[in-house]
Amino acid sequence: MVRVAFTVVLLVAVAGVAVPAVEYAGVQRSDTAVRDAVERIVSEARALAAGNGALPPGAGPARRSVSLGLPTEGFASAGVERFGVGPPLSVGDADGGLGSGGRNETAATRFTWRVVDGTEHTVVVDGVRIRPIPTERLRIDGQTRLVLTLVAVDGRTVVRVR
Repeated sequence: MVRVAFTVVLLVAVAGVAVPAVEYAGVQRSDTAVRDAVERIVSEARALAAGNGALPPGAGPARRSVSLGLPTEGFASAGVERFGVGPPLSVGDADGGLGSGGRNETAATRFTWRVVDGTEHTVVVDGVRIRPIPTERLRIDGQTRLVLTLVAVDGRTVVRVR
């Protein structure tokens, strides 16, 4: 009887150490997967912009499709809680640059994300303007297919993502 009790206590102690470690590893794994997805989006947007001319929206601009496999909530991974793409924050923007719709002067893009139980991450990428379509909300979760469209907005080259 003492052996059984000792075994149960030992299993509970091991689980008390292992479960938080698995959760932490899942958050780190998910953060890395989202960072890799951001790098892929940027790479595809740069290739699209380098190989095509920008046309006005609605004029049949060049486009490219990107499929991403982002983590979902599971045993060894954390789901994506929030993902955003837009212009970098600038001091003079009352709305933080998020509502500028491509009028921001900076040829840069700000990606933000957070996975469940993780910390907020922000990456600013120079040299390419990637913006969501102003009338659409960008939803990214699990298997996601994004369409990148190269357009000219206010005389600037912008890669729209939806």
